[in-house]
Amino acid sequence: MQTHGRIIDSPERMIEVIRKYGIIPFFRCGVPGWSVEEMTAPGCWFTDEEDGGTLGPWDWKIEAVREGDIAYGKFLGGKAAFATVEWYRELMNWRRSIPKYRMALGEPYKASTSSEKLMQFLSPVALSAIKEAGALEARELRLICSGAVTPTFLASMGDKYRPLLSPGVKKGIMDSVMQFLQMGTWTVIGDIQRVYRGPDLHYNGWQRASNTTPDELFGAEGAGAEGPAWARLFERATGAAPTPARPPEESRDRIIAHIREFFPDADTKTLLKTV
Repeated sequence: MQTHGRIIDSPERMIEVIRKYGIIPFFRCGVPGWSVEEMTAPGCWFTDEEDGGTLGPWDWKIEAVREGDIAYGKFLGGKAAFATVEWYRELMNWRRSIPKYRMALGEPYKASTSSEKLMQFLSPVALSAIKEAGALEARELRLICSGAVTPTFLASMGDKYRPLLSPGVKKGIMDSVMQFLQMGTWTVIGDIQRVYRGPDLHYNGWQRASNTTPDELFGAEGAGAEGPAWARLFERATGAAPTPARPPEESRDRIIAHIREFFPDADTKTLLKTV
């Protein structure tokens, strides 16, 4: 298979590309050519089925998620991406070390902006609920987070945020919470269901996704041995030998070096911002 080019023309080929690159954004980013969008063959990107087009990667991502060893979520620069277990584990090692994202565990953090204060309050609520249930959809998480919003928290956020949190957490805020958890590598998309509508049960790309933890998705909980459970899933998924524990910054550098194997001219600032 050629290194780059518009080669994605089926779900099988898209999965092949994800496995080849190891970690890849869904949409184009700041590295030319490094995205599912840019590698999709002409006529195969999201178009109107009624005009003879195809739902393309938007629909094919369901097959990728259901492979069982491919992570999908908004974890590269806050945007949708895929990663094989090997490279997602490296990302987890890096992101879970960042103090800002450890707010989701309820750890102390000096939130300096209203956005950070929102994440500090709501992300532990959402993550705990997902861990307890195994998987939850966004609408379920909105109800849970809405029930957790207290008058004291509302008052602390000020009048600007009151209509976004009361009488219930608005969709945009919940989307931000889920993006935060996915960027922190605490959650990923667990499964995606196609939604069929109308009297003829027509499918036009409407989907419902569940949110779960990588630990739950890849079956790493209680795997035994030393180290965190999420750091022991690669060998189970692929049969390969486990990667030795390494400093978080080394994992980040390994990802960047891996991307540069395919895109040697990639801008350093862009890669650091994305990874």
